[in-house]
Amino acid sequence: MSSSDPDSRLLLLMRHGKAESGSGRPDHERALADRGVTQAQLVGEYLDAQNVQVSRVLVSDAVRTTQTWEAVAAAMPGFDGEVSFHEEIYSGGAADVLALVHGVDARHPVVMVVGHEPTISTLTSLLATEDSEAGAAAQARIGMPTGATAVLSGPLQGWGSLAEASLTLHTIVRP
Repeated sequence: MSSSDPDSRLLLLMRHGKAESGSGRPDHERALADRGVTQAQLVGEYLDAQNVQVSRVLVSDAVRTTQTWEAVAAAMPGFDGEVSFHEEIYSGGAADVLALVHGVDARHPVVMVVGHEPTISTLTSLLATEDSEAGAAAQARIGMPTGATAVLSGPLQGWGSLAEASLTLHTIVRP
């Protein structure tokens, strides 16, 4: 998506791909399983095929989310946006992630967050309007499977005005 409407915003909320089991390793250090890499690549291919021009990416600083983003980006050869890594996406909740999105400059019409459950599904449900796609809204209430990406959009003057029930949830991409 690349819109000529300066107030049109697209928000992608992605749960990291399938991770390896903990096996004595700290949770923050868990890596992606092969399946998780494939899931992330498929999401990147989907975004590339849909001509989604992601301009700002906020990623949890956990190993599995960093690897998820790397696999997504590898499948989007034209990506030239800004990426930053945040501990608060790992340790915080929906309000913490929302605060990070509020801080994104309005010049970025397409923002992606790569994070964890239950934060991603909670934030998706919180932001979705009543006219959102029913199946996607139900999935968000149940929880997001690994690698799934919620696609929300709506008219916002800037990310600072993002609020409860302010974006339409169109679909949840499930690789």
